[in-house]
Amino acid sequence: MSGVGPVEPGEYTYAVEPAARPPRRARRGKWAQLAVRHRRFAIVAVTASAVAAGSVSLWGTRPRPDPGPWPAQAVSVSYGGAVPGAGRTGGALRFSLGIRVDAGPPVTVESIRQPSPALGLTASPNPPVTVKNGSSRTVVIVVAVRDCKRAPRNAGLPFLDVTLRNARAKQDQSFILGDRYARDLARVVADYCERPPRLS
Repeated sequence: MSGVGPVEPGEYTYAVEPAARPPRRARRGKWAQLAVRHRRFAIVAVTASAVAAGSVSLWGTRPRPDPGPWPAQAVSVSYGGAVPGAGRTGGALRFSLGIRVDAGPPVTVESIRQPSPALGLTASPNPPVTVKNGSSRTVVIVVAVRDCKRAPRNAGLPFLDVTLRNARAKQDQSFILGDRYARDLARVVADYCERPPRLS
């Protein structure tokens, strides 16, 4: 017989119904409101923390403007030779010092010094002196002998210590002024310190 009818389950094919869950007890009253408040506070706190962390990350990785070269890389200092002038001449070398800035922001010359305690140094104009990019300034330097016993007689490479500052950094740099400065300084020291004593 070929009849069509509902399919009947076979042996051991009956579905097992899951056990019923006990119904949840609804929170009511003051405790329920407190839990909702805590949940809202936690969501707000987590969101604020995520926004703050993202802001700090963006601020830390922002592109920064190039501050330009280091001051010593942008400045050139040159010996301009002895210059005549009023005031003390015996035992003193008066010379011009050229300071030029070739790149970056303006550079301020904060101080000019020489390393020997037996020699004194004065500058005019007195630092600080600011030099803009592409320009130069001339400073008149007077190096005077203070102590002949300790004054350098044959300083091979005398130098000046210069403190420079620009938008990037502050640097102390030593500048060797060359053979002409060495010869002129040695001649002044020799003429002043090796002169015959004065008779009274």
